[in-house]
Amino acid sequence: MSARNLALALAAASLGCAQLRSLPGGDLVAGAAEKNAGIVGENLARSVESGEFQKTATFTMEQEYYLGKTVCASVLSRMGGDVLPPTHPAAVYARRVGTALAYAAADLRDEGSRPYPMKGFLFIPARSEAVNAAGAPGGFVSVTTGVLRAARSEDELAAVLAHEIAHVQLGHTMQPIEAARKQEQMTGVLLEGTSTVVHAFFGKVVDAGTDFVLDRGFGKANELAADALAVRILAAAGYDPGALGVFLSRLAGQAAKGGFFSRHPPAAERVDALSHVTVPPVPAPGEAALAARRKRFQAAQASVKG
Repeated sequence: MSARNLALALAAASLGCAQLRSLPGGDLVAGAAEKNAGIVGENLARSVESGEFQKTATFTMEQEYYLGKTVCASVLSRMGGDVLPPTHPAAVYARRVGTALAYAAADLRDEGSRPYPMKGFLFIPARSEAVNAAGAPGGFVSVTTGVLRAARSEDELAAVLAHEIAHVQLGHTMQPIEAARKQEQMTGVLLEGTSTVVHAFFGKVVDAGTDFVLDRGFGKANELAADALAVRILAAAGYDPGALGVFLSRLAGQAAKGGFFSRHPPAAERVDALSHVTVPPVPAPGEAALAARRKRFQAAQASVKG
């Protein structure tokens, strides 16, 4: 609930006090309502005058890192698989591919981008049949072995990782968290000095709103924006920018249910949007480079099969 809506709701509550007084015990209830409404009105005026109302809820990069670490741990637990040891061939491979993409993405940053993560991007594979990947605040990117098995080339694996890097770089992973923190901060300011009953009520409203925002994903516009940046990252890193569209097209329909696809627009819609993204031409890798790329991809894929 915005400060404006909160103030309007309290104003309406005050207008209803006359009706409350006509009920048994209504004088006591109406008196409390009027008192709390008056306090909130004073708090609102004070917060606007002091500038508190305009404050953002921006986290420091250190706070974002530790927050992301916690979020990533929660994501991995929901994925349900064991995290691969850092020395596992697939873990080493994911870090290698992901780090190259992260460096390419850094060169594409603009004034609207999040600052580069405090400790760089960290790529964490987990054993799971599901095709799933998730970017978290602070540069944490978790990816299932199901993605590696579903991919048919290093370019396709890179496409999935690039999409998650894009979410982090574009600030999508922090938007719902910062919005929730700002909402909680303003609610606390406006309700300062009111009764515990009022606090409990608005605390539940804030919690419900936070849960809704965090559970709904990043939204269609942000998902398509992450796709658009992902293909630019792929091109900048020397991968085929069409790999994301190929991966999505192959896994469309029933194969695109849940996991990496659960909170995204339909695969067909994403592929259509990608067809309108312009990227600079990518020089074709030499045959030796392609052979080396295929070899390491096949080795990593073999390490998570069976």
